[in-house]
Amino acid sequence: MRNKQRPMCLALILLAASALACNAPTLTTTAPPPSVTAYVPATSPSQETPPLTETQPPPSESPEATESPTAEASPSATTQPSLAATAAPTATPTPPPSEGPLDFDPPNWVHSWEALSNDQYRVVTIVHITGGAPPFTIEHDRVVTEDSPTQERDYNLVILTSGCGAIVHNITVKSADGQEASHDYYIGMDPQPWCDD
Repeated sequence: MRNKQRPMCLALILLAASALACNAPTLTTTAPPPSVTAYVPATSPSQETPPLTETQPPPSESPEATESPTAEASPSATTQPSLAATAAPTATPTPPPSEGPLDFDPPNWVHSWEALSNDQYRVVTIVHITGGAPPFTIEHDRVVTEDSPTQERDYNLVILTSGCGAIVHNITVKSADGQEASHDYYIGMDPQPWCDD
């Protein structure tokens, strides 16, 4: 009876050992996937094959000569892949987030002014910019202003004018997020204090 128990015990021990071996904790590490970077030595010659072109016969040749092809690709001519050096990645500046649709109210009054010679005036009006993302490029009659681009949302626009006529021009504002807003504006003679004299 003892001989019959021995194989049975041995089978149970092997079964328990195999179950423990399959469920035993293993040491695992997670590593980022490897990256592949092509290496091209700086001194390697270009391996590009010039493109095959057909040569045209001179116009003085007979028509029989033009019937046969003048250039054929030989079976041994193969195009080799070119190895181009890859530039190191550069950091691109992240533009500031947009604050919504770009817009501004066209000016209709004079903030300040200064009399110049020859009946000319240096007028300052304020352009209040909403939305978009700084820096802003300001154009007055399609000409970029001197202090543009600017971070300011309340921009002091300088206008040179003469006499007491209405001031009618165009302002375009471009923001760093690619938006653009353009408005014509009109400042009548009433808000022009130098016309009171």
